[in-house]
Amino acid sequence: MTYRTTRSLVEAGGTAAAALAFLVVPFVAAANVGLVAAAAIGAVAFVILFALRNAAAGAIDRAVYRARFRRPETRMLLDFSERIGAAFTIPDLVDALRDKLEKPADMGAILVKSNTWEVIYQSPTAAASDPHTLQALERNFREWSEGFCFIGPDFGVAASNEGARGFFLNTKGFHLFVLTWLCSRIELEAFRTLYGELRIYFDRVITISDLFEVASLSKEWELIAETQRSFLPRSLPKVEKLELAVAYRPLLNVSGDYYDAIAIDEDRTLLVVGDVSGKGLAAALIMGIIVNTIRVAKDKVDLESLVRSVDYSVREMGFDDKYTVLFMGLVDTAARTLRYVNAAMADPIIVSQTALGPRVKRLEPTMGLLGLVAIEDIGIEEIPLRTDEMILLASDGVTEVTDDAGRRLGETEFFDKTIAHASTMGATDFVSNVSNMLYSYVGDRPLKDDVTILAAKVGRLWD
Repeated sequence: MTYRTTRSLVEAGGTAAAALAFLVVPFVAAANVGLVAAAAIGAVAFVILFALRNAAAGAIDRAVYRARFRRPETRMLLDFSERIGAAFTIPDLVDALRDKLEKPADMGAILVKSNTWEVIYQSPTAAASDPHTLQALERNFREWSEGFCFIGPDFGVAASNEGARGFFLNTKGFHLFVLTWLCSRIELEAFRTLYGELRIYFDRVITISDLFEVASLSKEWELIAETQRSFLPRSLPKVEKLELAVAYRPLLNVSGDYYDAIAIDEDRTLLVVGDVSGKGLAAALIMGIIVNTIRVAKDKVDLESLVRSVDYSVREMGFDDKYTVLFMGLVDTAARTLRYVNAAMADPIIVSQTALGPRVKRLEPTMGLLGLVAIEDIGIEEIPLRTDEMILLASDGVTEVTDDAGRRLGETEFFDKTIAHASTMGATDFVSNVSNMLYSYVGDRPLKDDVTILAAKVGRLWD
């Protein structure tokens, strides 16, 4: 039973129980009180049970999600999907296949061009390297339309992941086959996530190649870049008890990264950092729509409404493969709190100054991506703020950059130590130190993504 099915059954069961109470309670109560009073009692019972149903369904949903998505096999496929999210070339994809699928689980992969059936990559495993395997896959899958499906034991189409020999994805003119007997152990949602990431990856490979060529030949891109920069704040607001600083560097002339800092009143400031999937004109357009949606909102304290407006605006653009990750945090220096929504943003961080030295804390996601499908629940968290804390909001162009060994900067001890040490400085010096750390880690290799670093240093809150 998949995660979606389990969730639907829990919700349906809870609703049925509440409805049954609404029917049964008035019938029982009618023997002692009047019909109107009995109906009122039934309505109250329904409301109470429905509220309990929502709470129980939420708790069960979280438990089921954790149980299913923490399986090693599912986690492995999701890690591969995340790695693809930072890939820009075919060699990047091949490295991801080797590091995330072949080495840890001995999976075999075959990547071919759909129109010519030219083999771009073939794993050295026995099944993947067998010429008869490739012949069978071509015979059964070459004419398959875009999407994903499962491979049966005879290398034909399988009805589900149960007992499958592997899985197959076809998108943007490429066929990717992955041969493994672990399919039945992987949550079905993980395959859908991988398919979505693979579509975006191939779009990115094509777009980046075209952008580099066009950007070097046409001055029109400079005009586009200037228009996009006009969406971003010309300067950060001066806020009492909150020092702000930013570093922003697009990879090309146009960027999918965006940021903002909006002073709502003398005590409250809205911090925003996000990243639109993909590159090029579509990402730049959506980035501008998001920033302006937030700026024109009448109530910038209502985080839930702001998030729903952003989600609706992105979906209304009509791009099937465009979405945004987003962190939106409301700093209140009077209440000494940070209320925030983290829509799959990579590692927002707070560094606190303690008696034992700086302590680095990462703010986990509170909800998923925005702009793909209509959202239901929005997770909003609130944490206390303390004097001298540093808030770091950085795009994945900072935390997910890798060294020669493929280690991500945000996962290293070097990263934590650097930001912990720099957190004692002011916001401007802190951003400078984080930027220097990034370029030091990359060395002579070129960056592969936009870079956005927004820092907020909390002042003396008790004055």
